[in-house]
Amino acid sequence: MIIWEDLDIEFGSDKDDADKDEKVAVGLVATMNSESEPKSDSEDENEVYSKIPREELIESLKELLTHFELRTNELKYLKEKYVDLMKQQESTLLDLKASEEGVRGFDFICKTYEDKLKFLCQKL
Repeated sequence: MIIWEDLDIEFGSDKDDADKDEKVAVGLVATMNSESEPKSDSEDENEVYSKIPREELIESLKELLTHFELRTNELKYLKEKYVDLMKQQESTLLDLKASEEGVRGFDFICKTYEDKLKFLCQKL
């Protein structure tokens, strides 16, 4: 694989000379094994070359990394919101169970007083 320094030496580029750096193109290689063979290091690979200027490649990578960082921060925020909502749901469920217990107790008290009232009404 060719590295930037090799390209600089090959094309006689100075690091101070921005015009020459813009003319240097890097060949990006994407390889794909032939479908008949499982993944292996075979020599029968299809290669795709794309010539992209170094500065354009760097800017594209910076843009991708910025986008990645924004999405990562967004996912962290959403995860925190999710955890907060789960805690809130758990708290709400506990409150609901406590309310159900209160209603059962109230029903028991109502039934008891109803029975006492019936008894008192019969006495009168």
